[in-house]
Amino acid sequence: MSFEPADFGPLRATGYGVGFHWTALTLPQRGEPLPFAEAVARFDVSRFVDQVRQTGAGHVLFTLAHARHIMPCPNAEMDAVLPGHTCERDLIMDLAEGLREAGVALCLYYHHGISSRPPASPWELAAGAGPGDSAAFYDRHCRILEILGERYGRKVTAWWFDSAQALARLGATPWERIAEAARAGHPGRLLCHNTGIEQHALATPCQDYWSGEICRLNYLPRGEYTPGGLPWYAFVSWHGDSRKPLCGVWVMDAENRPFDWPPPPVESVVRFVRRFQAVGGVPAFNLLCYQDGRILETDLEVMGRVADALGRAP
Repeated sequence: MSFEPADFGPLRATGYGVGFHWTALTLPQRGEPLPFAEAVARFDVSRFVDQVRQTGAGHVLFTLAHARHIMPCPNAEMDAVLPGHTCERDLIMDLAEGLREAGVALCLYYHHGISSRPPASPWELAAGAGPGDSAAFYDRHCRILEILGERYGRKVTAWWFDSAQALARLGATPWERIAEAARAGHPGRLLCHNTGIEQHALATPCQDYWSGEICRLNYLPRGEYTPGGLPWYAFVSWHGDSRKPLCGVWVMDAENRPFDWPPPPVESVVRFVRRFQAVGGVPAFNLLCYQDGRILETDLEVMGRVADALGRAP
């Protein structure tokens, strides 16, 4: 295979998006969390889609797997590697269909489960990603992507792959093969590989757009393409935290639930959208949400006002 970039136009046409780190660590507004599989079973897709409509977003970037490498959907390859890391309900399919009816594209955030630092996770060990030969891990990684891609087809517009550095450290990374697996079921599906906050270093040329992990709304894109030659994207956390000044807050977990997280001024968000759109790019804003899928009220309110300002209110 020789990698050929896919058309960025379908993602650009969405205008802007909203993202959600809804994971095995996400907590309810108060009280103890449900077991993840039960939270998946109870997730109210209709209510979630109604909230997304209020934001005016043209796409949703939803976390498929990050914390503990547990997915809110079935996957036979994952079950074969380490049972208990999937769910009976296919929440991703339900979200894809619900969002599609609302005219909203679905993109998926995916972390491969390889730890950035020791110790190795149970998933990492079971998948064969320890020191030495990494071929078995990549076989499993690609098969997981193929199963997902074939199932969802054109219902998933793009992948956002996290932590490319961890794969690079593992070594012998088959980037072209990963790209081929990521496009299973939809040859035009876009993909990117994140190399860190505001980093333009390319782990591989086998990607279609910049991952754009950003933690400030005064970031200014310049030119039609990034320094790495990719179309501009931005995945932004506007929830700053003095304890984590470089990475911000992305998920409503045990560390973050006790605090208030006010959004930025509407004018700042609108300006940020227009900056990226002016160079042909697309921003997406990470909104905090609870385990039942309810978006943090202040985040939802500011995005509703952004939608009004940009003429995208429902």
